[in-house]
Amino acid sequence: MRAEPKRLPGARALAAALSVAALAGSAVWATAADSRDSRHSWCGTYPGRAASALYEHREQEGRLGRPVRAASDRVVVADASQVAVLKDDGDLILLRNFFDLQGAGLEFRTGSDSASVARVDRPVAADGGTRLSLTDDSTVSVALPFSFPYYGQAYTQLFVNSDGNLTFGAGDNASTDRGIGRLVTGPPRIAPLFADLNPEAGGNVTTAGDASRFSVTWTDVPQYGQSDKNTFQVTLYPDGRIAFAYDKNVSSLIDAGAIGVAPGASKGGLTSVDFATTGGASTAGALAENFHAEDELDPVAVTRKFYLGHPDDYQQIIVFTSRPLRSKDYYAYELTIQNTDSGIGQDPSNAAADYGSAGRLESFVTMDFVLKYPDDPFQLTLGTNNTLSILGQEAGHRWGAYARFRDGASNSDELLGRDNAHWSFFLDSDASHMEGNDIADLGGGQFRTVAATQRYSPLDQYLMGLRPAAEVPPFFFVRNPTSPSGGPAPDRADAPKVDVSFNGTRRDVTIDDVIAALGPRNPPPGPRPPWRQIFVYIDAGLTDPAVALAKIDRIRTAWETFFAQSTDGRRTVDTHLN
Repeated sequence: MRAEPKRLPGARALAAALSVAALAGSAVWATAADSRDSRHSWCGTYPGRAASALYEHREQEGRLGRPVRAASDRVVVADASQVAVLKDDGDLILLRNFFDLQGAGLEFRTGSDSASVARVDRPVAADGGTRLSLTDDSTVSVALPFSFPYYGQAYTQLFVNSDGNLTFGAGDNASTDRGIGRLVTGPPRIAPLFADLNPEAGGNVTTAGDASRFSVTWTDVPQYGQSDKNTFQVTLYPDGRIAFAYDKNVSSLIDAGAIGVAPGASKGGLTSVDFATTGGASTAGALAENFHAEDELDPVAVTRKFYLGHPDDYQQIIVFTSRPLRSKDYYAYELTIQNTDSGIGQDPSNAAADYGSAGRLESFVTMDFVLKYPDDPFQLTLGTNNTLSILGQEAGHRWGAYARFRDGASNSDELLGRDNAHWSFFLDSDASHMEGNDIADLGGGQFRTVAATQRYSPLDQYLMGLRPAAEVPPFFFVRNPTSPSGGPAPDRADAPKVDVSFNGTRRDVTIDDVIAALGPRNPPPGPRPPWRQIFVYIDAGLTDPAVALAKIDRIRTAWETFFAQSTDGRRTVDTHLN
């Protein structure tokens, strides 16, 4: 086990370049974020991200061979006004871990509840196989030429997913983070390189096999939005062996990803391995390693350190950082750490103790690098958003948007868009912070978006426990949308946008339809005390703390009024530091 993150030649220069870019100001950041397409949008929230953050924290500790946490006698409370300040002493960051298996090979074996790995270097074999029709974030079912044993189950079929992995029982074409958390918590998975790969942009994915072996080969496939070429192969054998082989062209700068094997559904937990240095390892559950080319925030370490110097009085922690931490993949995100509310579309959960809370903490929000936000929190950035509406979406993810509705005899997810955690572009969401749009019905199957990201809608307020069902009016979404010009129509995963016209079929929905799918909200809607939030600044260098803290306090002060207005006065926030 190593004690320091892997470094490449030129990594220090890369870090310096990132530092210069970070200090360039919010205009650069807004331009970069605005250029992202809707499938790789600015919000990094998705169901289960809190569990993923826990696995990422544990993976780094296991890979480094030591706990990464602050000691209570080293925590110095240096809060400023109403903002809590945490100094990063190397204990709040998931350190970058460059991919380093070029030209290498691994061989795995699994038992009913265990797995082992050994270094068995072998070249990527030419397969001359069948090319699969995989695009970005896609999956295809493939029949195996033999029965394959995996964690005590026998499979004759698997799914090849474009993002460098195989799954059993269900395909995986989600666009959420590729990493340890999704590898461990998702379906049973074999991941030679689980990363954001895009065979639609170049290269190919092929299969080949007979009664003695079955191989899947990714040849010269780039990461999404990049020009690199990555060639690697996974081979399955009837006796249960699994072989990974990597060509020398695999990029060291994998943005974010993981390799390894996992039985799925978190069975057996996780053992993290440095595959480049291990001679072999065995364990129950998953064997895996995380890779990412940038440092990332460690929410688990942040909350645990926070509670060493602050009381457990807050329901939501909102974090800004002094430097960007893997910001190219998201602008901000929320982790729902504890949910005891039913009837809102979220599963019950309680990881508060894992995050250091005795039971008060429900949600964690990172807004990331403070300097990327305009000095004026009301200034437009990221399309229809400003800083406060971005915070409005992330704070609102504690309750939404996850709702389904009863459509005939089944439940429908047509209200939802990207990652099933945001409202669909085609939902008339009354310009919700949770996306969707305010949509005008022009008649004759014609529609136009007229406003976006302005408030929490009546449906949002119901899910937040603020508005009774009787006060939620019917709403609608548009089915089978087409473009009036004959070109491509928007996608339901698209971010909000004003003055977009489309045609389609209106489908009206009532709150009773939502309740039929989710059950009644419990606790039922009614008056709520102020929502307790704390704004936290992570001082990790690069930024003048005085400048950062002044900006955060401006945002905090404006946010209190903004939240009350967004809920139509039905709830307030208390952001004061005890």
